[in-house]
Amino acid sequence: MVRQCFLRCLLDSHAPVKLPHNVEILVGRSKITKIKDQSCSRHQLSLKADCDECVVEVKQLGINPSGLDGFAMKKDATYKLGHGTKIEILLNFYSHVIEFDPPPEGSDTPKVNTKRKLEEEEESPRKRKNLKVEEESSDTSNSTKKSEKTTMNQDMSEAAENIWEEIDKGELYIFTSKGVKSSSKIAAFDMDGTLIKTKSGKVHPVDTNDWQIAFPPVSQKLKDLFAKGYKVIILSNQAPIGNGRVKIEDFKKKIENIVAKIDVPIQAFIATGKGFYRKPTTGMWDYLVEKKNDGLEVEMDKCFYCGDAAGRVANWAPGKKKDHSMADKLMAENLGLKFYTPEQYFLGHSIANVPFSNPEFVSKHLAPEPFNDNLIGKEKEILVLVGFPGSGKSFLAKQIEKKSQHKYVAVCRDILGTWQKCAAEAKKLLQQGKSVIVDSTNPDIESRGRWTALAKEMGVQCRCARMATSKAHAQHNNKFRELMKIKHVPVNDIVFHSYKNKYTDPTPSEGFKEIIVVNFNPCFEDKEAEKVYRMHLLEK
Repeated sequence: MVRQCFLRCLLDSHAPVKLPHNVEILVGRSKITKIKDQSCSRHQLSLKADCDECVVEVKQLGINPSGLDGFAMKKDATYKLGHGTKIEILLNFYSHVIEFDPPPEGSDTPKVNTKRKLEEEEESPRKRKNLKVEEESSDTSNSTKKSEKTTMNQDMSEAAENIWEEIDKGELYIFTSKGVKSSSKIAAFDMDGTLIKTKSGKVHPVDTNDWQIAFPPVSQKLKDLFAKGYKVIILSNQAPIGNGRVKIEDFKKKIENIVAKIDVPIQAFIATGKGFYRKPTTGMWDYLVEKKNDGLEVEMDKCFYCGDAAGRVANWAPGKKKDHSMADKLMAENLGLKFYTPEQYFLGHSIANVPFSNPEFVSKHLAPEPFNDNLIGKEKEILVLVGFPGSGKSFLAKQIEKKSQHKYVAVCRDILGTWQKCAAEAKKLLQQGKSVIVDSTNPDIESRGRWTALAKEMGVQCRCARMATSKAHAQHNNKFRELMKIKHVPVNDIVFHSYKNKYTDPTPSEGFKEIIVVNFNPCFEDKEAEKVYRMHLLEK
């Protein structure tokens, strides 16, 4: 007979959960277990049964402790448990027992009437350890009982120890200090320039010990928030970790020391790369809401974010330098969060007369543009595209190719490598009766002159299509391509600056029969891509 293994609820509130041989099964808050308690993670426990040896490997994955025969389990530690072992999915709650069928030789299936005992415990919350429950009179109302249950759930959602987690190969690190509680109310703070500042007085810390609390009220303000039921978090960009200038182990000690100094349970999210976790994009917040709040729904109107990267201009206060970016303020706008500057939140300063700069490009204002049919000429020609990298030239070229039924063919320097190779390919295409689209930046008279000269040599007309996309808009598009991992030649800021410095407006005197101004036309594969595009993606 083949042996089977089950996780049986001692209250019989749900059917036994089958644990197949050598297969990892995750249990927690679900329809199967009928656990609705938000302090229990969906993936609270990992169980893997060995039906040959009659052993189950159990690991706690959830942030709150599970119980093993009444003792708290340690997160991510592996326990090997045998037949008849009692497991509490949350410590002191939701008791289950491991059972093998048939049981191993020499074992006795528990005969104790545990169901009766547990039912009595469910009816008497005062018996539960470590829970603050007020004495209730015999005529306690339902609303009082509901309030009591809420208190117990909040107490159970407390982190039992300090935990560090590495996400996406170090793109994100998360520190959860002992005592952190999940909550529907989030109080989020930047770190540098908000909660701490350098001791040295320099803009950037000289080492991981170069810090002090930025404002005297920081600790008390955060303690007050925690007492009001807020979950206090830090959202911090830390590129020096990603580029290797700061060791992550040294930085971990810094975070732990900061949290100890503030003396408030804090969960810190540290973005080390250039991807979606980095502010002003919302990856850190999204990860918090989706995976690090025990499934509790966050009430955005009760949350806020405080940071110093607000885009304040020079001398926003006497002698103050301009903010290094506006990443904090823009992230808050992306999320629809209430935003405070540190001086506003911790010192009560008004920002009514503080001058703020605004982003040069706001993607949510961008409307779709119809295709300009005039871009497809009646005669054979060379159509020279002009515009920043990321201005939409390649997408426009593909549109023209398709709408012209491939009477137009693009030559692209990013693909062919040099303008000389592009010119040689263009010559072949013209000889085959095709019109040619020149898909390169062509910022100045010299670069455009190569194509007007070739058109004259080949006896065809030459027109110009100038992309109206601004530098900031093109940089936004470039960042979008990076975030969405769209295959394209990487472009850094130096290239954008170089283009801007070289650029001169194209004119008919250069040999163009016509110059057409083309507005950018946003098109998206799906709603998720559009949602990302409509965010603020640039830090300045």
